[in-house]
Amino acid sequence: MDQDSASAKLAKKSGSSPGTPGTELQASGQDDYLENETAFSYSDMEFDDFEAQSEQLGGYDQEYIKLSTDPFRGRFVSAFFDWGVSLHYETVNCAMQQRLSCPEGVIGFGVSLAQPESAANGIKLGRDDVIITRPGSEFVVDVPRKGGIFLLLSFNLRTLEPLVGTDSILEHLDPDRRKLSVVRAACLASSLKAGGMATVEACDKNTRYMAPHVVASALATNSVAALCLDMRLDHVRERTSDKQSAAVFTAARDALSVLEEFDYTTLGAVTGNSPRSIQLAFAEHVQVPPRHYFRTIKLHRVRQALRSEPGAQSATIGDIAAAHGFWHWSRFTQLYRQQFGETPSETRARANGRPRPAGAA
Repeated sequence: MDQDSASAKLAKKSGSSPGTPGTELQASGQDDYLENETAFSYSDMEFDDFEAQSEQLGGYDQEYIKLSTDPFRGRFVSAFFDWGVSLHYETVNCAMQQRLSCPEGVIGFGVSLAQPESAANGIKLGRDDVIITRPGSEFVVDVPRKGGIFLLLSFNLRTLEPLVGTDSILEHLDPDRRKLSVVRAACLASSLKAGGMATVEACDKNTRYMAPHVVASALATNSVAALCLDMRLDHVRERTSDKQSAAVFTAARDALSVLEEFDYTTLGAVTGNSPRSIQLAFAEHVQVPPRHYFRTIKLHRVRQALRSEPGAQSATIGDIAAAHGFWHWSRFTQLYRQQFGETPSETRARANGRPRPAGAA
């Protein structure tokens, strides 16, 4: 598809589509943008609370599990433009597991900007790899101990429809597949990184004269054009995990999420794998032993209970800890503070108000 004609088609679109929650993005021209305060929104915040950061990606159901004991530091940048086009840039500084469920009516393009690479659904992300998220898809991102940097462009389906049309070469944008794909597409990856980071820098320098319809058109048309070029050059390769360790890790991880107590015999029976193969898989994919991972999951569940609404806080901290398998109070508080940088009572005390970011850029 010719890029100029694609831009023209998008420019003819009218109406509105959802952007930041509770805000309608009305199509606007550059001349009247200054009077239209809902057409564009931008935020750039730094966090020392991984759960507060996990709540920033509007529309996506997320759960972040902090696997390392390092103090968390992160940054989250979001920009919402016209026609349901949004950009999100995120950094984390430690080993994390991020579970995401994608909203209906939206297709996303994600790239990893850090080395060593993170993994999506067990697939290591290289510099030319793009995560394509479709409506209703779910995925897990494993971030290595040194942390990760991610960029996501999100598009309302109604925005992409006039660009894609009936071009069968763009089959990767078919929303009915309803699953995540990792594709090797050098042109698309390069376009996302260059265009996305240039947009972040432009937003950071001057948002007053930002024309959201122009940015939305550029991001959408450039992304589709880049993918189209990759397809016509036969450069797109849909990737799958070619390592047995990925399947072993996924099976063991899912089993550990429902086990009441850690036991290699039970874990091996459920997954059909030996303890040694499970240990090696965890070392490769999350750099922590299975027993450590299991304990971390339990600590996060205690934390979730402690952060529940004040009206639901009838159980004592000791009762909650025991319900999740922590029977020795001193050992539990030591592990909890080591993992989260605060005591269980401090977590409960902060539950009276939403966690606040460490600062704002």
